[in-house]
Amino acid sequence: MSESLGMACLRGLARGGARVALVDAGMGGRQIKAGLLLGAGLALAQRIRREESGPRVGVVLPPGAGGTIANLACVLAGKTPVNLNFTSGRAASDSAARQSGLRMVITAKKVEEKLGEHFPEAGRRVDLAKLLQEEKPWAVMWSVLAFVLPVWCLAWLAKVPREGGDREAGLLFTSGSTGEPKGVVLTHRNLLSNLSQIEGVLGDLKLGSVLGCLPLFHSFGFTVTLWWPLTGGPRVVTYPSPLEVHALGDVISNYRVDLLVTTPTFLRSLMRKGGKEKLGGLKMVVTGAEKLPSALREEFVQKIGISVHEGYGMTEGSPVIAVNRPGAEKPGTVGKPVRDLEVRTVHEETGQVLPKGEAGILEFRGPNIFLGYMGRPDLTQKVLREGWYHTADFGRVDEEGFLTIEGRRARFSKIGGEMVPHGVVEEHLLKWFKERGGFHEGAQEVMVTAAEDEKKGEILVVLHSCELEGIEAEKALRDMGLPNLWIPKKFIHVKAIPILASGKLDLAAGRKIAHSG
Repeated sequence: MSESLGMACLRGLARGGARVALVDAGMGGRQIKAGLLLGAGLALAQRIRREESGPRVGVVLPPGAGGTIANLACVLAGKTPVNLNFTSGRAASDSAARQSGLRMVITAKKVEEKLGEHFPEAGRRVDLAKLLQEEKPWAVMWSVLAFVLPVWCLAWLAKVPREGGDREAGLLFTSGSTGEPKGVVLTHRNLLSNLSQIEGVLGDLKLGSVLGCLPLFHSFGFTVTLWWPLTGGPRVVTYPSPLEVHALGDVISNYRVDLLVTTPTFLRSLMRKGGKEKLGGLKMVVTGAEKLPSALREEFVQKIGISVHEGYGMTEGSPVIAVNRPGAEKPGTVGKPVRDLEVRTVHEETGQVLPKGEAGILEFRGPNIFLGYMGRPDLTQKVLREGWYHTADFGRVDEEGFLTIEGRRARFSKIGGEMVPHGVVEEHLLKWFKERGGFHEGAQEVMVTAAEDEKKGEILVVLHSCELEGIEAEKALRDMGLPNLWIPKKFIHVKAIPILASGKLDLAAGRKIAHSG
């Protein structure tokens, strides 16, 4: 697939330019038609090309019309948009900006004011609103041209790069849940392949709109709710934050959102705040980033009347790897891998390829798998072997082709020579806690992590923001049949369980608390 992402966006927006492509719920439900979106992107692209000679442009904006136009303009100008994670802390965002060699960052005055001294050091700051106001006449002109000119002619006039292939199209940084952020280079081929794979799974479901509230620096927010709508997918209804669950319930209801892509943590809160009245109109719900607890799946069906489909992805996979969908689902799994993606498992220590169906470390090979980490050939060589991406996840593929994730290396502890999964212990604790009536809906109140131990290497540690007696919890876990090695040895009460802006548990912060507690 040699076409550029910019050409794919131009083609997707120019086709049916009169349709509403984006609804900005954070700006009172402002509707933007595809042709106007493309016009603004093309006008801003010319400005970026004149003012920035470097290959990358920083973006510090939430999901919305502004963030969409900024990213669109970058790819139309042949630049790589680098959406900086402004929630990860100043040190991490500064590191990402420095690694990217950014000299220009597109943002908004309100974002600058809100972040204050926490704003990333990413070169010259450019106010998007001011840019768009200055380029408004050109935006109108390009919008008109988009309606009357064929795509090839429009691309030629606007100097939109046609070829993409293995050139860099996106640069995302790992969330930092396990340490220092790494730059994941995604090519035009990677992103366009994954968009085609997503369309292959969901295209026939006739989904008219998708909620876009995941951060643009998050891989799902970047591909699924940014580029998919721009290249011809469903309309996107944006909201600037996934944390404001009460507002999101209104957005889903008021703007008739069909598809919700979120994490189990956020879904639990949405279910409690929104209820069937606000969420009952959804056509499909997909969760990822963390394992979907069976209790949450069942409760959502019971209270909202809609099935929850678990999926699986990673930044290095552009990101969608597998997903359950109506008519092709198997609870407990993350669905079947997307087309053109090979899957195998290998032995954790020897690296030997295991027979199909046997659990091991997951490896993937396909057009959506990244080509390496930016400036880190040492790390790249560790995870890419003859085109196979060696993940940090344990899993298996069954005879029907469904993929099951057993857990992450970072969420396992080796105790007494045995690999103990944090997630399984966590789920048992939540089940027990709910049965005894102490569970608060919508809150992530328990996290299992680990701390070093002189005798056994590691011990399991439970962080809890709820009232919980350690001795009582230990007994309950034993009564539920968990092995002795799997019983946590330390319980630490915290004000709140550490959560990243992406909705994932902050594993690094959790371990830090466990070690110091």
